[in-house]
Amino acid sequence: MVLDFSEIKAVLRSAIVDVWDHAFLVYRGDTQVREFLDSLPDHRTVVLDVVPTAENLAAEAFRLLAPRIAELCEKQLILENVRLYETPNCWADATRANVQ
Repeated sequence: MVLDFSEIKAVLRSAIVDVWDHAFLVYRGDTQVREFLDSLPDHRTVVLDVVPTAENLAAEAFRLLAPRIAELCEKQLILENVRLYETPNCWADATRANVQ
């Protein structure tokens, strides 16, 4: 065994789920939407540098997770793919080859 799966789940939870789950993901350039969301008390908003499409979120998740996954095993484990589901039949993949 290279790594206990619970360690990977903990990284996913802290880097992605705890940050994005039940939050409104908004593009930094959508100033009117951001102003409205900022006016709501106790509203969870995550401001992103990309438009929050499934494809962009998968790529952003890959960028956030890749270094953390590598740290788990002193760079012996390398993230290759992130799949983000919109629905059970609709998803976006971000792969090492496609994410800068």
